[in-house]
Amino acid sequence: MSSSIFLLIFIFNIHTILTAPPSLTSYDDKVNALLSKMTDEEKAGQMTQITINLILKDASKPWDQIEVDPVKLAAAIQDYKVGSILNVAETGAYSVDQWHDIIGKVQDEAQRSRLQIPILYGIDSIHGANYIRDSVLFPQATGLAATFNTTLAHELGKIVAHQTRAAGITWNFHPQVDIGRQKLWPRLWETFGEDVKLVKDMGRAYTEGMQGDDLTSRESVAACLKHYVGYGLPLTGRDRTPAWIDERHMLEYFLPPFEESIRAGAVSVMINSGEVNGIPGHANYHLLTEVLKEKYQFHGFTVSDWEDIKRLHTREQTAATEKEAVRQAVMAGVDMSMVPFDFSFYNLTLECVKDGSIPRSRLDDAVRRILRVKYALGLFDGRNAWPDSSALATFNKPEYDETNLHAAREGITLLKNSGNVLPLQNSTITTANKLIVTGPTSNVLTSLNGGWSYTWQGNDESIYPQNLRNKTILESLRARLGATRIEYYNSSSFNQLLDINDLLNAAQSASYIVVCLGEQAYTETPGNINDLTLDDAQLRLVEQIRNRTQIPIITVLVQGRPRIIRRIVDLSSAIIMMYLPGMEGYGRKDFCEFQILQ
Repeated sequence: MSSSIFLLIFIFNIHTILTAPPSLTSYDDKVNALLSKMTDEEKAGQMTQITINLILKDASKPWDQIEVDPVKLAAAIQDYKVGSILNVAETGAYSVDQWHDIIGKVQDEAQRSRLQIPILYGIDSIHGANYIRDSVLFPQATGLAATFNTTLAHELGKIVAHQTRAAGITWNFHPQVDIGRQKLWPRLWETFGEDVKLVKDMGRAYTEGMQGDDLTSRESVAACLKHYVGYGLPLTGRDRTPAWIDERHMLEYFLPPFEESIRAGAVSVMINSGEVNGIPGHANYHLLTEVLKEKYQFHGFTVSDWEDIKRLHTREQTAATEKEAVRQAVMAGVDMSMVPFDFSFYNLTLECVKDGSIPRSRLDDAVRRILRVKYALGLFDGRNAWPDSSALATFNKPEYDETNLHAAREGITLLKNSGNVLPLQNSTITTANKLIVTGPTSNVLTSLNGGWSYTWQGNDESIYPQNLRNKTILESLRARLGATRIEYYNSSSFNQLLDINDLLNAAQSASYIVVCLGEQAYTETPGNINDLTLDDAQLRLVEQIRNRTQIPIITVLVQGRPRIIRRIVDLSSAIIMMYLPGMEGYGRKDFCEFQILQ
């Protein structure tokens, strides 16, 4: 080996050492000392994660009227010893001030418990701190992957960590490093795609950006790798359904991205909600314990996905009772249960410990792993578990929007450009020959951002702040060209063609026609589809325009999956794939809208 190659390897290894947080086992003296003082009840509580709904006065109230119920909070922490809370209520994202109030009250209550163990609060900040109002909403993961830019992924991870931690939240359920190979799957856009090398590189960069080299820093959050493993290849394409993956493919394609980010220091892993080769992810001892914890020497903790331990009994039916489901999951290697709507896991875990079906050694192992992460985050240090009020002043920075714009620019992909019709000639767009804009994704923010945007499904247009309404494709073009040179026609919903006579008449004198197609916001099971072909109404919209005029049609695709548009490919002069580009995907006057304009 030449000296130059040796030097490069040495530099790379030193960089890896310096950018990873300290080993989790370095906290074991403190962890074991605390563990020795804990009762079985306190240990079972640390393994229990509940949703915020259980500590609110009324979870159905609008987001700005949400209040913590002190009686419910005390019951959760003092009676059930709960160690982790997650999520927002169904009405959506909270302001930074609200989060400070919520997290402050949660940690105050934990401080009143016997051992004063802080609460680990978790959230899905998957394309920005999307459950914190006024945060930056970046491109979703597949759009970020289309940049092939790991430096950018690292920077986005840093910004997400900063804004999430600024709200007082220290644990982020991201990145998704399971590869996405089933195109129908409604969570495909949450992945970095199908290529193992790209997913490894982007996942590691994002993880290192979020965690930094010091998890105690108020600029860092704990990463949670999702969803271990094989979630992204369901046979049917439907969410949370079985996958069949042979051992060679598992070892060569699906496991390496997890191993890569674990080597980079990721401290938690969320488990696959489905099953692989007939074994549910939450009962798979081989993958959870033998591979993840033993082979990869993972010293952090695993967490179930939403209600999935219960589903070993109700759906997979590998367990005859809910108690048996708890025993199966814990003994397979699940350390924390995202229960999340009750305290059943706590009670059933205690029953299993008392009857010996869960040994105390396994109980201690799970709790030790959780406490390691709490110590690593500095939650036991002074006021580090509480929000920092000074973070309000630095929550947003001008460079964050610039980074977002840069990410959108790099990711958006030109699929077709016949005769170099793009960029459009600005001078040909006049008040007499207008630019026509139409299509169901042309004037909505929800499609640009997708799921996990203020709400779980991300499909509530009304919850977006009014000052962001100018970020739609239509409004951005109006800002660039002036309203007098733009004609907008609401001619199609996602699945229904509306009255298009006025559009067809206007199309004959237009300069160009921009038709914005794609998907409404979705994630998980509500996004299940049976056919990749784009909705017939949207395809017919392009066909009918082309039947009336030969004016160039620019087809813009705003979608999380590769939808089939074979019928309109030859009818379109240009086709642009935007993926789910976030709030800057089409939101700047000075951004030439993926070079649609010159």
